[in-house]
Amino acid sequence: MSPNNTNLTALSEKHERLKGIIKEAGKAAVAFSGGVDSTFLLKTAHEVLGENVLAVYAENSLQPPDEAENVRILVKDEIGCRLVVVNVDPLLLPEYAENPPDRCYICKKKIYSEFFVTIQRFGISCLMDGTNLDDLSEDRPGLFAIRELGVQTPLAEAGLTKREIRQLSRSQGISTWNRPSSSCLATRIPQGVLITRDKLSLVARLEGHMHSLGFYGCRVRLDRDGIVLEVVEDDVVLLCNTALRLEVNRFFAEEGFGKVLLDLSGRKNDLIGV
Repeated sequence: MSPNNTNLTALSEKHERLKGIIKEAGKAAVAFSGGVDSTFLLKTAHEVLGENVLAVYAENSLQPPDEAENVRILVKDEIGCRLVVVNVDPLLLPEYAENPPDRCYICKKKIYSEFFVTIQRFGISCLMDGTNLDDLSEDRPGLFAIRELGVQTPLAEAGLTKREIRQLSRSQGISTWNRPSSSCLATRIPQGVLITRDKLSLVARLEGHMHSLGFYGCRVRLDRDGIVLEVVEDDVVLLCNTALRLEVNRFFAEEGFGKVLLDLSGRKNDLIGV
């Protein structure tokens, strides 16, 4: 058997393992973000459990303003399962807004606790999350909240990595298969600096403009002295173009930032080739 066939067989086995894990739940809710992992998990759960699966999404100021509508369209038109939108804003918690080292733990515990309250009204006790195998090897404070609350992580349990999830998503024609990885807007604010709605809105606007220039997957991090711009590795060279560089600099200057620093290491590109 060739290496490629071996890899495909292993991937197929993991996919079947995932379906088995989901089937055991009988009835479940999926914490849905609209990203690669949670979309694949929800799609698979809907195929396995049918009407016995529910998507739950947290609408708040930590996400770009158009994200909630994108989620509604994705769940309704592509997956076809039930969706409940929960209005829960961790920013209302003073201990979160102060932006401590365990900010992600506080956020995840607040949101998922609200999810459990919500899904119980639908007769569901099992909440699933899109954590993948790669996530377990990273420093993610939110994982502590997931474990404390008893949230299931079927993708990680099945041994699926981010790349494998993208591969399976592509093979099934799921539109998010090569969507850039994303994280909440609060991650762009330095630890210890107060998180406000104005700062989150500013970050969303700045990144939105960079996306319009073709820099998908970029991060615009607020620094005490200005802006630290992170683009994916393949896009670093684009900023060597004088006209584009000046356009980017002009935009940030108009937004009140006189200093724009570029992180030359670039963000790791986890997308897979077409």
